[in-house]
Amino acid sequence: MFSESSLPTTAERPTPSDAVRAVQLEPSDKVPQLDPSVQYGDFRDALARDGYVVVPGVLDQAKCDEYIDRMHFWLESFGLGYKRSDSDTWKKEMLPVNHRGGLYNNYGVAHEQFMWDLRSEPSLIEKFQRLWGTDELLTGFDGCNISIPSIVKDGDFESKPWPHVDQSPRRKHLHCVQGILNFYPNGPKDGGLMILKNSRNYYTEFFDEVFKKDMPEEGWTFNDTHRFTDEQLEWLESRPGAEWHKVCAGPGDLILWDSRVCHYGAPTQSNNPRIAAYVCYKPASLITPDLLALKVQQFEQMQNSTHDGTLPALARNPVPKRRGFDVDPAWLVRQKPDKPPVLNAQARRFAGIESY
Repeated sequence: MFSESSLPTTAERPTPSDAVRAVQLEPSDKVPQLDPSVQYGDFRDALARDGYVVVPGVLDQAKCDEYIDRMHFWLESFGLGYKRSDSDTWKKEMLPVNHRGGLYNNYGVAHEQFMWDLRSEPSLIEKFQRLWGTDELLTGFDGCNISIPSIVKDGDFESKPWPHVDQSPRRKHLHCVQGILNFYPNGPKDGGLMILKNSRNYYTEFFDEVFKKDMPEEGWTFNDTHRFTDEQLEWLESRPGAEWHKVCAGPGDLILWDSRVCHYGAPTQSNNPRIAAYVCYKPASLITPDLLALKVQQFEQMQNSTHDGTLPALARNPVPKRRGFDVDPAWLVRQKPDKPPVLNAQARRFAGIESY
């Protein structure tokens, strides 16, 4: 598909603005589509029909316990005072900067060894290989979620829902399937993924007809995101079959959803933590040479990206900011992993640093 000799040199690598222009050239219909009329005989049936699915038992309990331990160790390793065994230390100031109560996408967490190890789990990879019909995949450099209940309940969680889709209104077909690999029991009252059922069915009508009036003069954004206004959400919620649903999952379960589904992350109403990782793989054939070069650069610099491994946009606010500090104390401790991750040959191809 591509060779290392074809990669541009560092001096030739594109800027983010170059990458944005390249993204504009990629329509969704290049992405393999799921056909609701086909009986796949596995999780793809529900995904094609409903726009989301929970795939049970992708990892066993022992693996989940291992990743939970390693993720807590990562929090403790900043030396800010957090200890998993002492609830008196479950405070915002004793943790690295996070968002929405526990979403981590700074400090190069995407490239910590535990993140690359979980992305390399054969049972996880197999699901995305089956989904896309190819073994040649690229992964995004996304982060994880370690939500401590007491912090959420103390009001540090930005509690207002933020219903959105992670797909440009310009892309009408299936463009991406996002994933959450869950490690801890996640029930109806625990924080987690909220989806608006059947919202995907109105995606084209919403942007091309009903709310075309809201389209900027230059057209809908090329960025793969749209946050709904109150008026837009009211219309979407009033559609037949539209209903908010908290997606529940057990340890080791994999949640998958079509990026056209309206969703957000809900705060916990229980005393349980939420511990999960964001995972996403797409066919390597979809990436352009310029974007591949940018992806390699992101890996070399141990940067977090958004979920889509073929459209490597940097995560928002790459430098964390902490209220009351000129420089975030955790940022002074670590801006990238203390040790570079060790990747097997398959993971190196997922990262784009070796060719298929």
